Amino acid sequence: MAIWPSAMQVVLGLPIVENLGGELVVIPEIINAGGAAIHHLMCHDITLGCARRLGPPHGYPVVLGDLERSGVARIRATFAGVGMLAGAQYLLTLRGSYTVDGISFPLALTRYVQLPAPTADAPRRLRARVASAVCTDFWNYELINEEDAGSGLDIVSFTLGMAAPITVTGIPLGWTMETDSLSFVRWSVLAQDQGAAGRIAPGRSASGFQLMSPHTRSEATLSTLAAWDQAAHGPGPVVEDYAVVPYRYGM
Repeated sequence: MAIWPSAMQVVLGLPIVENLGGELVVIPEIINAGGAAIHHLMCHDITLGCARRLGPPHGYPVVLGDLERSGVARIRATFAGVGMLAGAQYLLTLRGSYTVDGISFPLALTRYVQLPAPTADAPRRLRARVASAVCTDFWNYELINEEDAGSGLDIVSFTLGMAAPITVTGIPLGWTMETDSLSFVRWSVLAQDQGAAGRIAPGRSASGFQLMSPHTRSEATLSTLAAWDQAAHGPGPVVEDYAVVPYRYGM
């Protein structure tokens, strides 16, 4: 039995909203409230009032996958908090697409959300980000440590998730790498003194993280940066940031 677009009902659930002062984190739920499964659900754009979006990066879809009936998908978006008032309501808009029986349909979901007061006891997150650049068949990454000089937090690990065949072609000095060539890559500094040259100190950055793929298009996916806390002599905070990776659906 064919499924008509009018029979599909994709709705935007109540999002999680965190007000971190200078940054807003919004995690909306996309719910399949219709009568059939949907496939290739993607987010192409997400906005919150006039706030400047920090992630996901513009121009690349975030693939949310397939949703069975009553299934839920989530996306994490971050916005600059400048000019955004606690207690005020702002329009959240998510645009994307999905397919049913091989036919693609556009998606446009909106709802107003109220910003909470700044969170005083939010978990400490590493102040760092990933800069992505795509050149032909190569994906390049620069890790940027934005911590204050006295924090003692060095970036020591960078993990990418994906769903496309890849070959790692760049491993910076002082780092090592592990991958299954399909679903993840994890770069980490070498153990003990060998990795000292690879640690990315506060205020510094490092490039040379590179992979290639036969898939020529790109999508955005969450990556994880982890730190080593020199003062505590142990693992430090982490942060998730979007990075651009090969598109899972091929050419």
